[in-house]
Amino acid sequence: MNEKILEKLSGLFSGMTVNQQNIIIGDHTEIVYQKVGKAEETAHFPLHKTKDEGVAAYNFLSGGAYIPGDVPLDSFLYLMGYVEQQPCKVVAIMWQRTKEQLRVMLRLMFQSQIEAKQMKVADLERLTPKVFVDKNGKPMTLAKPSEEHSFELSSLEEFFRP
Repeated sequence: MNEKILEKLSGLFSGMTVNQQNIIIGDHTEIVYQKVGKAEETAHFPLHKTKDEGVAAYNFLSGGAYIPGDVPLDSFLYLMGYVEQQPCKVVAIMWQRTKEQLRVMLRLMFQSQIEAKQMKVADLERLTPKVFVDKNGKPMTLAKPSEEHSFELSSLEEFFRP
C-alpha cells in the first residue's frame, strides 16, 4: 500500500524522489512523506519515434519471445526512447535471443539517427549494457557483425526496417 502511495507522490513531484518516514506518537504511527531532491536519471536510448510505435515494438518483441511479456511497458518505452518521462521504477529489459539479433534490432531501430549522424554505433554499444540484461541478469553487450541468417532475424528486419 505505502509503495503505491510513494509511486503516486513521485509522479506528482515529477523528477523528484519521495521518501517515507514513520513517526511513532504515543500508541500510533504516523506516516510522513517528503520530497528529497532530483531523482537520478537512468541511462536510456535517445528519444525517437512515438509512444504508439513503442507499444507496437513492445508487442512485437514480447509476442515473439525476444523479451519476456512481464517487462513493464513504461520501463520499455522509457529505456528505448519512445517516451521522455522516466517511470518511478525502471526495470532493465531482459533480452532472450542472441546478441546478433539484439545488434540488428538496435541498428535498424536507430538507422535513421545513425545515417543523420545524430547517433553513432558506439552510442548503441555504450548504452546496451545499461538497458539490456541477459537471462542471468548480467548486462548485455552487442555482438560483432556476423552472417547469421534465421527466421527470427528476418522477422526483426521486416518489423524494424525504416
